[in-house]
Amino acid sequence: MANTDLPNAKIIILYILSKVSSIPSSKLMDCAVESLYMDYFLFSQAKKELLDQHLMTEGERKGEMRKDASGKTVLSCDITPEGSEILNRLLPSVPAGIRAYLSSASKSWRHDAKESQSVYAEYSPNDEGTWEVDLRLIENGATTFSLNWNAPSEEAAERTCRRWKEATAKTYVEIIRLLSENR
Repeated sequence: MANTDLPNAKIIILYILSKVSSIPSSKLMDCAVESLYMDYFLFSQAKKELLDQHLMTEGERKGEMRKDASGKTVLSCDITPEGSEILNRLLPSVPAGIRAYLSSASKSWRHDAKESQSVYAEYSPNDEGTWEVDLRLIENGATTFSLNWNAPSEEAAERTCRRWKEATAKTYVEIIRLLSENR
């Protein structure tokens, strides 16, 4: 790897953090690797150094409802004030192609992050031998819709969560219509 790869990787990560606050650690990796300017190993090294240098933070957020595949609370990442200062100073030295990509990609990062924070769908086994499903719609940090039910199988629970994430607006409107309909 060229000797500019690690510094550029750090700047790319800082740029992503400057555009998307409280980004889940896994989403940060996806965005960074998606840029094609780094692979997983370079990302891991750059992220570790940014954390060690206190240019970014990573941790659990109070009230975080999102869980990872193993059921643990999702870790979120943010840029520190020192990281913002470094980014502002070094961004002009980044090759024009990287800057152009970052500028155009940041719109979709923000949209994806906002959407993932507003739709919540999780399932877990319960004591009765069924699967508890928790679906929520969150707007401006407040839960506007919540539905909990017990699915008969893990497959049904997984399918319900996937469908909720894929068609939240349509499903929400249909549920409200069915519940408020005069008969």
